[in-house]
Amino acid sequence: MKKIISFFLVFTLIFSAIPLSNIKSDASEEQLFSEYIMEMVGQYKTKIDISAFVIENDWDLDDIKLQLRYFYLSEPGLFYVDREFAIQYSKDFSKVVLNLDYLYSRSEAEKMMTEMRKAGLKAIKGITDEMNDYEKALIVHDYIILNCCYDHKEENYSAYDCLVKKSAVCQGYSLAFMYVMRDLLGYDCTVVFTDSQNHSWNAIKIGKSWYHVDLTSDDPTFTTYSGKSYDGGGEVLHENFLLSDDGIYESSPLHRDWYVLDVVNAKNKRYDNYFWRKSTSAMFKVNGLWYYSVIDENSPGLISNGASSDINTKICTFNPETGKKKTIKTVNSVWNVYRDPKTGEKLDGEYWYTKSFLKLVAVGNKVYYNTSEDIYSIDTRNGKVKKVYSLNKDNMQIYSLVPHGTTRFRVIYKKDISYSNKYITIKIK
Repeated sequence: MKKIISFFLVFTLIFSAIPLSNIKSDASEEQLFSEYIMEMVGQYKTKIDISAFVIENDWDLDDIKLQLRYFYLSEPGLFYVDREFAIQYSKDFSKVVLNLDYLYSRSEAEKMMTEMRKAGLKAIKGITDEMNDYEKALIVHDYIILNCCYDHKEENYSAYDCLVKKSAVCQGYSLAFMYVMRDLLGYDCTVVFTDSQNHSWNAIKIGKSWYHVDLTSDDPTFTTYSGKSYDGGGEVLHENFLLSDDGIYESSPLHRDWYVLDVVNAKNKRYDNYFWRKSTSAMFKVNGLWYYSVIDENSPGLISNGASSDINTKICTFNPETGKKKTIKTVNSVWNVYRDPKTGEKLDGEYWYTKSFLKLVAVGNKVYYNTSEDIYSIDTRNGKVKKVYSLNKDNMQIYSLVPHGTTRFRVIYKKDISYSNKYITIKIK
């Protein structure tokens, strides 16, 4: 009898020491192996004989780890499978057994899958029949960012974590977007990852072309003066949405040396500088028009004592039928800085932020926006603007509006961004 030697390898789904130069791509090989492992996982097998695949393909340990990485990142529903596993193999590699553990019982996992599906269906609730492909992807992109916070403790890696627990690292964002776009909506969507930058994002096929989407990079976080990181709360960037290979490479140093699970060439630059690129708020489609906001590039605002504090934000519409953009209102507001963001020391004098914290929320036929002190509604049918709420809290400013159900939104307020979020919930009458 051949002696079996056990090796225990910690596998963290995306990040490992496999150099990119060693990564192979054989779709049929990967798919057959993944289908086999998925069948065994479906039966809750803890010992899975993979000898036939190892012998036929002449795999070594790195090859096996690579195939398991492909498996994990191809299946967003594997949150119940432990990321730590063991490989047992004989000296001549003629017998190789994969040892898996399960984090939850079968009944618990089934219940969690139902929860994840319900959460995923909420992400597509804003999609209507008349929307085109990129609009559907935009709805999902904005929803996930609005409803998930980056996990700075680096404990949450799954699509379940992102959609249900609403906290995840980049892998969770990527798996959640793939789950919604591929498994629920039927689009070709996959995971892109880079070992050198310790990061992952997505590639999705819109029409006949592939594009990059990085939800994590589009979901900014802030830091309190005491060093605590927190989610931007309503802050939704679009700098990494539907980019070409060149576009994603130029957008951030995070996007280097990537590997895609499927064969993807994102050469089309159609959306590299599309209308959403500079929008820092979630976007909403009302009565055939997309509503979004951008900071007026001519705003002279500065963080300095005695300088101009004007910050102008343009609320705009985009007509997907005609491709025309229109500015419907320019809003002036000031957000004061009370503490030095790094030291926490109180500032002597008046200082202002250079950016706008105006956000949008759509409820029914109305689009709502905030200044630092007030909230206004725009009736999309006639363009009328009306003040609907004033904060009236000493030394407090409104920093964001966040949708909360279909008839409410949350108003995030605090002294400045170096303080943690506080919020109240407003019901729309």
